[in-house]
Amino acid sequence: MNLYQELKFRGLIYQISNDNLVDELNSEGFFTVYAGFDPTASSFHVGHLLQLCLLKRFAQLNHKIVVLIGGATGLIGDPSGKTTERPLLDEDTVARNVESLKCQIETLFGSDLEKISVVNNLDWWANLNVTSFFREVGKYVTVNQMLARESVKKRIENPDAGISFAEFSYMLLQAYDYLYLFDNYGVNLQVGASDQWGNIVQGIDLIRRIRNTESPRGLTTPLLTKSDGQKFGKSESGTVWLDANLTSPYELYQFFYKTEDTSVISYLKYFTFVSTDEITQLENEQKTNPKERLAQKTLAYEVCKMVHGQTIANEAKTSSESIFKESVEEMDIENLISKVPTKTLAFNQVIGISVEALALLAELTASKGEAKRLVSQGGLYLNNIRINDSKEIRQDDLIMDKYLILRAGKTKQLVVELLK
Repeated sequence: MNLYQELKFRGLIYQISNDNLVDELNSEGFFTVYAGFDPTASSFHVGHLLQLCLLKRFAQLNHKIVVLIGGATGLIGDPSGKTTERPLLDEDTVARNVESLKCQIETLFGSDLEKISVVNNLDWWANLNVTSFFREVGKYVTVNQMLARESVKKRIENPDAGISFAEFSYMLLQAYDYLYLFDNYGVNLQVGASDQWGNIVQGIDLIRRIRNTESPRGLTTPLLTKSDGQKFGKSESGTVWLDANLTSPYELYQFFYKTEDTSVISYLKYFTFVSTDEITQLENEQKTNPKERLAQKTLAYEVCKMVHGQTIANEAKTSSESIFKESVEEMDIENLISKVPTKTLAFNQVIGISVEALALLAELTASKGEAKRLVSQGGLYLNNIRINDSKEIRQDDLIMDKYLILRAGKTKQLVVELLK
């Protein structure tokens, strides 16, 4: 497949700025591609992964990549997709986040790193004064254009939210970033999620007006949400980070392993570099034998390997599989407690109570009623043994005299450690 066919097969093209871009993606020409990320946290999360994978695909086909970390724009905040004003971060926090994200970029791109330039827009914004900015940028952009952007219209239409001048100006800052990278790095294609379309188009229009050229391009990918409408990248316990200190590799593995059947093939296309033939095979397997969850296992392993490396991905896979064994050996539990979420409870809190009550106490379920429903449906397990009726926790249920393994269904599990 050429680049266009690859992106089309993987469902990565949502909007393009110019019909000529299709022909250019089909041709043997090369792009210098840029995507920007504001350092609002010390780590990327899985919501960023689609754009990072997209850049990696371009790099693997020998296109040049510029990854912009917004040390300046991160101090303002992008209103895109937000219904209220973002809280402002202080300069020291943003600076630390910039350095942390740079390190993650190096890990994620690995052998393709020589094709990557990582830049911080504070390097040029720090030397640009207000007068120069309004002369170089402001005179070429009408307020009418800015008010027409969807991210601005929604905020203005909500009298309780509104939009500050700082956030209103964000699209001008990002437009100037594209202009700067066009001039200094030869960037001719900006990519982003569909909620970035207005910002991308603003940059293209600015370059056309100032440099009198039609060469800049823009491409957006679908904006991902889960089936319940929740923003992609969230789990029961919160945001799923790429930093192992914030989200363990096991939890990252589990997040993707829990992918619904209706989404797993799309996610394989988005987030992995598995070949098109293998994805087709997995899709067929998913239709004929969905209970095996082979597509989910492949997705979870490939993402974990890309983010944390093969050795850690193997450990996460082993930990995930070992909790579903019919019996748990002592060597297994010692491995599990370092990988699987753990809840610590007092010994006298647990011995003598029902498994349903323990599920609620350990926060595996939201209510005792939910636990009872799981029992009636055959979905609640203690030490990998299905609970068919009400059962009290006894001391001889403990593994190594202090551990219990609770599981709800096929994907949600935790280790309970009892302290005397």
